[in-house]
Amino acid sequence: DGLPEALPPDLDALARGVGSDAPDSLRARLDARLTSAVLRFGRALREPRADVAALYGAAWAPAVHAPRDLDAEARSLAADLAATDDADRALDAFADRHRPAHSGYRLLRAALAREIDLAAAPDLTIRADLAPADSGAAVRRLRQRLAIEGAVVEAGAGYDEALAGAVRTYQTRQGLPTTGRVDAATRAALNRRQPGAIPALVLNLERWRWLPDSLGPLHVLVNIPDYQLVLREQRGSRWAEVFRSRVVVGQPSWATPVFSDTMESVVFNPTWFMPASIQIESYGRLRPDRALREPGPGNALGRVKFLFPNDHAVYIHDTPSKWGFEVERRALSHGCVRIGDPRDFAAAILARTNRWPTARVDSIFTGPWTLRPVTLDRGVPVHLAYFTARADAAGRVTLLDDVYGHDPRLARALGLEPAVARVADNRTRATADEA
Repeated sequence: DGLPEALPPDLDALARGVGSDAPDSLRARLDARLTSAVLRFGRALREPRADVAALYGAAWAPAVHAPRDLDAEARSLAADLAATDDADRALDAFADRHRPAHSGYRLLRAALAREIDLAAAPDLTIRADLAPADSGAAVRRLRQRLAIEGAVVEAGAGYDEALAGAVRTYQTRQGLPTTGRVDAATRAALNRRQPGAIPALVLNLERWRWLPDSLGPLHVLVNIPDYQLVLREQRGSRWAEVFRSRVVVGQPSWATPVFSDTMESVVFNPTWFMPASIQIESYGRLRPDRALREPGPGNALGRVKFLFPNDHAVYIHDTPSKWGFEVERRALSHGCVRIGDPRDFAAAILARTNRWPTARVDSIFTGPWTLRPVTLDRGVPVHLAYFTARADAAGRVTLLDDVYGHDPRLARALGLEPAVARVADNRTRATADEA
């Protein structure tokens, strides 16, 4: 998922040529080359492999990762390799420390491994259900197939209780009846492959590297192609989704930018100053007399706006026009994010930052249209992101519409353009396996 730059072609030959009697100069040369390769590997796992601003313009602002002493980590890895007989495990541990820690990234990575293994595996073809006490070649294929799903099953031709338990675990993860039998529905799930998933997963693994190392213990994530906003908070070692809403994002000609910032205030019953560009679009010319809209039912921002000050003048807000939330393709705004459930979003934010009871928010929404700004007692990170693929814990992949056509440019930058082009037609709708 994060390949280093091509290694020098003579590196392997150099390593093979360093025997016990090799001169110190040759050993030093090999050490320098290997250290350089490890450093490139660590950076490729953690940092963007594409120049985001060159691809999409200044509106895209990838996060700057906290500096790390890769030289010291490379020396530490060298010491680990010298002290162990399991070099693969030491390299895996090094790589895992450098990959993004986000759950969305790790789910995509697990799904990518599954799809790669499935691409080389034949379908599980059987004439009838498999059940405990069965045996034969089909049972051996079932064991191999479950291993791709991460099940620990020993080789064998018998359908024993351990295998039945692995089947039940798989069925539970897939939301299937936990019978322990491989019926038609279980077989279909085991044979499920997602056309175009591999290149799409690689593209979106790259995009996760553009986010900060930490999204924040309480944060907002808007996935533009999914037309969804979620509010998540950390509870111990787990993440809890405390709010979700449909959103309307920018039209392709008014694309919502991709960046991270911090929500600082919530403004109830806001005024709205119509930007010059929208005045011209609406009236054909600038209309200063029509630019300022006072709070009220006709205000385009509705009852509330959520401010995270940024150079793009983009924010999240209510709207009196609700029809947009009922259509599937919700790229309809002039760049800001319209939220379908502003009251509950305001209540969820203010309960966790300012300790407001829900009734206090309700009273504002049903009260007079009086401007009321509220400063948050603690900032809430907001991430406007662009993911055209996601995966769930069961390994199911959902491909989303590339609403702004960003995938081909990233594919070219990563050398994946032909593979992405072949599946472009499949990206206009979500898969039936959507979680």
